[in-house]
Amino acid sequence: MRRKALMISAALAALGVLVFAVTATAGSGTLTRSVSPHDHAQHAHMSQGLTQSDLRALLGRQLGEHAALAMNATNLGVTGSPAFPAAAKALDRNSVAVSKSIAAVYGKAAGTAFLNGKFQWRDHIRFFVDYTVAVAKKDKAGQSKAVANLTRYTVEHGKLLGVATGLPPKAVQADLLVHVLELKAQLDAYSKGQYAKAANLYRDAYAHMFMTADLLAGAIAKQKNLPK
Repeated sequence: MRRKALMISAALAALGVLVFAVTATAGSGTLTRSVSPHDHAQHAHMSQGLTQSDLRALLGRQLGEHAALAMNATNLGVTGSPAFPAAAKALDRNSVAVSKSIAAVYGKAAGTAFLNGKFQWRDHIRFFVDYTVAVAKKDKAGQSKAVANLTRYTVEHGKLLGVATGLPPKAVQADLLVHVLELKAQLDAYSKGQYAKAANLYRDAYAHMFMTADLLAGAIAKQKNLPK
């Protein structure tokens, strides 16, 4: 038992180092300005030749990958697997790819704000790391704090995406909350050895990201007058 606990601690510590490294250069610009939907001219070239179907497929692939990689990483982390650091790096590479898709539509500053802003994309991954650590340690207070931070993320990130896309922020926030709760539930089941339940929740969480992609792609396509 002591050896397993040490393995878990070492793996989680490795992820903590990685998360610190990728968030150390977080942007501090004004988010609303960074993702203003009115700056269409600067990025009009992005719309040329792009269809709504193209955008939906791209976001669906990237967001679905995000959910899968996030659950892989937390599952490996909570069990102390030596594969954990590699999974965490793959997750961050996906995060960068998603931010580049945002930057292609709204500009580099928006991509940076999306990725590195306070209570934005990389922060929600860090909060899941915090939750994973707390679950491994059976630290109820730590779990509650991480959940509170994740809930705050859904509010702040929902505002950012709502301003950018023209969607009602509350609609985006509700969608993000589903994502957070699904990943939390999957990790909870996995950590308790409820593997059949965890597998079903894994599929649900993955599938939900395609709904998120539909929501965002539809709004962006309307903004940019993309053909179907």
